[in-house]
Amino acid sequence: MKLKFVLLISSIIFVAHQGAYAVAKDYLPGVTKEKVSAQIKAFSQKLADEHGFDSSTIESQLEKLEPRQDIIARITKPAESMPWYRYRKIFIQDKRIDAGVGFWKKHQETLEKAEQQFGVDASIIVAIIGVETFFGKIQGDFPVIEALHTLGFYYPKRAKFFRSELEQYYLLAREQNWQLSNTKGSYAGAMGMGQFISSSYRHYGYDFNNDGKVNLFNDPVDMIGSVANYFNKHQWKKSQFVAEKVVPSIDIKNLKQTELKLQHDYSSIEKAGATLSELASSSNRFGVFEFEKKAGEMDYWVVGDNFYSITRYNRSPLYALAVYQLSEAIASKMQNQMLVSDTKTKG
Repeated sequence: MKLKFVLLISSIIFVAHQGAYAVAKDYLPGVTKEKVSAQIKAFSQKLADEHGFDSSTIESQLEKLEPRQDIIARITKPAESMPWYRYRKIFIQDKRIDAGVGFWKKHQETLEKAEQQFGVDASIIVAIIGVETFFGKIQGDFPVIEALHTLGFYYPKRAKFFRSELEQYYLLAREQNWQLSNTKGSYAGAMGMGQFISSSYRHYGYDFNNDGKVNLFNDPVDMIGSVANYFNKHQWKKSQFVAEKVVPSIDIKNLKQTELKLQHDYSSIEKAGATLSELASSSNRFGVFEFEKKAGEMDYWVVGDNFYSITRYNRSPLYALAVYQLSEAIASKMQNQMLVSDTKTKG
């Protein structure tokens, strides 16, 4: 997850390629056919030396691919570049909340097991899957190999990261016995119901149904276990403080931050005059973020360690707040329906 770069793309040359859009190989400064070919050769040799692949096979596979302009266009202007009031509307909707309640009811036993084993709230697991893919319905239709090839060799600002993910994808495909070109995901190469990048799939993917494989595309049990495992490894604290909206005093505004790393302790928040719930004291570190509720008007939120854990999944405060608010809405509706059901049963 998380990329807030805006590039001038007016110089991009569109080239039709196998039904998709591709870009000229020298469309950005410093990117040339010769340089890319040398990088592909070095990458292929690295996989041969370190992982036992055949370098000539990998080199041939990657040289045949063309960079895709639609992938570059998407990554240069992600949803996380929107103002909060527009971003929120994408995810906090009745249809997504209702779908979340349905998903929770259908997989309640698995979610309870995940809560117990990993110490991660069911509501957060459900909300992550809901935000990422609308509970598996929208998993992306970009061939992962094409996405990682394009971003690894034709997007200099993040090339190192995406070449690393391409390496992880080759390893993952070998481990899972996948055909390289068959697996599809997001424009950034994220896969499955929870949109795991290749390294996360390998490191946090969890065989939660014990069938001998990790299937994050159409096995909700494995996906639930894998999201729970991810958050467990990133220090999520069950039923503890995530975030609270506060009155935007001058002192609170002065604590506002843009970096994700939490910069304040509890006493600093108190001295700024913020009144927090008792639950907030469970957090070790705090941050203050502003979110544009409508054009020119800001809300201020104090966030804690669990909020930071969500940003480990997608490095955006907008994303983290959307996940948290969706989790609260789903949990509230789930609880209300259970109360109604209990009342009817007793009656």
